[in-house]
Amino acid sequence: MQVKREVGDVSILVNNAGIVTGKKFMDAPDSLIEKTMEVNTMAHFWTYKAFLPAMIANNHGHLVSIASSAGLIGVNGLADYCASKFAAVGFAESVGLELLATGKDGIKTTIVCPYFINTGMFDGCQTK
Repeated sequence: MQVKREVGDVSILVNNAGIVTGKKFMDAPDSLIEKTMEVNTMAHFWTYKAFLPAMIANNHGHLVSIASSAGLIGVNGLADYCASKFAAVGFAESVGLELLATGKDGIKTTIVCPYFINTGMFDGCQTK
């Protein structure tokens, strides 16, 4: 990974990328659905693969996954986004448990699930 080569090892990794198509599932082009999964889910896999080995070797570090409250409950009009954030939450929980099971208790994990942030990404989305 280019970033790993440029910055070297890190002691804290904050995954905070996200995109949303803003379209109903049947109206969303396949390419946008794939892009949502690549950015919102797969980016977590690739950054962990790049930076976690050094954390494991040192038994030291902190993995922070910024997901979404939409990764805990489905939201009308956000099927692909919710699926991608559910995956991000499940991935982060699973890796955290793997680390504990292998005795790597010096690597901390945090999953953040904020509500919709007023960035324009969620214009038109409503919940009760």
